Amino acid sequence: MNSAYYIAMLIVVIIILILYSLFPLYDKVNPTIAGLPMFYWYQILMLGVTTVISFLVAYFVKEEGEKK
Repeated sequence: MNSAYYIAMLIVVIIILILYSLFPLYDKVNPTIAGLPMFYWYQILMLGVTTVISFLVAYFVKEEGEKK
């Protein structure tokens, strides 16, 4: 892996930490989705977002590193 990968992943981790640290924004009951309060579905949503962002960074940075 090249250093661009680590820098990109560091930026992703910082963004994810910021999104999870917005606790007062998602510490609510309403709105609910499928009976889940916002507190729970926000965290479930963030798991998916985190996975997709990490995959995209790994995929595109890896491809760019292989071209060089």
